[in-house]
Amino acid sequence: MKISQSKTTKLSQLLACNKRELLIRTIGIVTVSSLFTFVEFGFDHSGTQFYLLLLISLIRTTLIWNGSMLIINFTLLRYPIFKQPAKLVISQVVLLSLFVIIVEFGEVFATQNFAGLALGRNDKLAYFVGSLLITFMISAIYASVAFFTQWKTDMLRANALEKANLEARYETLCNQVNPHFLFNSLNTLLMLVNDNPVASRYVESVSDFMRYMLNSRDKEAVLLRDELKIAKEYSFIQQSRFGDKLQVSINVPESFYHYAIPPLALQMLIENAIKHNVISKENQLKVLVYVEKGQYLVVENMVQPKMDKEPSTGVGLENIRNRYLYLSNKEVIVKQDHDKFIVMLPLFEKSI
Repeated sequence: MKISQSKTTKLSQLLACNKRELLIRTIGIVTVSSLFTFVEFGFDHSGTQFYLLLLISLIRTTLIWNGSMLIINFTLLRYPIFKQPAKLVISQVVLLSLFVIIVEFGEVFATQNFAGLALGRNDKLAYFVGSLLITFMISAIYASVAFFTQWKTDMLRANALEKANLEARYETLCNQVNPHFLFNSLNTLLMLVNDNPVASRYVESVSDFMRYMLNSRDKEAVLLRDELKIAKEYSFIQQSRFGDKLQVSINVPESFYHYAIPPLALQMLIENAIKHNVISKENQLKVLVYVEKGQYLVVENMVQPKMDKEPSTGVGLENIRNRYLYLSNKEVIVKQDHDKFIVMLPLFEKSI
């Protein structure tokens, strides 16, 4: 399997970054351990005892440094830095302090029992205070790096969402005639075909779909209930065109209606299925919409590629991915095998 040059470049940059951080961490651990041993004990002890104290200090610093990194990463995953800063800081202070105390009890025990050095109360207190200071100094550095990294990531996501919204608005504008004229025309048409139930239903669906497009164009998210309703209208419009050759089955329990979804995401996926697949009497296209594992809204369609298919730009799917990353920090899952194309949209809650 070939790997693109851009992916190879990103991988090599990541490895270089990890190697650099590992080198800095190793130098920092050795430096802090050596300085602590020299400042605390000097050369007043025998050679063997001094090296034992240096080894104990090295183990202590390694545990504290790496343990602090793990604690910081764990708390950052549990409490987002911009959404729950108070819980993040409190949890880090508590967990780091408890961790340092446990490590220091181990260091005091090793110093007294293996290095044979008697420690007074003040000596033990100096151990704990010194380690806490070192820990919070290291943690402050990693927390600052995490803060700016997250800030940069959020800025990029915001820019990506803004770009996606601009593209969606532009597409809406391109397809948008004067709304009042359009809806007045549709109402007039509805009156003209009032004696034809099928035609009336079709005009109503087009009107509802156009109105939904206009009303949701400035919204970041809508209720899944509303998105499913308009997806059914869109499916009816397309089924009026293709007849039994197109089958769209939407099976989502009402208990999931309170979740949020980017507007027109569901319609866009159904449209993509129609656009890229053969629809004929011999090859009926089936599109399924359902919930999986209580966590994903799934859109599944059969893969029946056209012989003269239009080249896929991937803009629609990328648009949905960017909006999901911004709104919920969750990734859209896309899977494809020989006869099915599946897109899994994460369910998330948002005040609307």
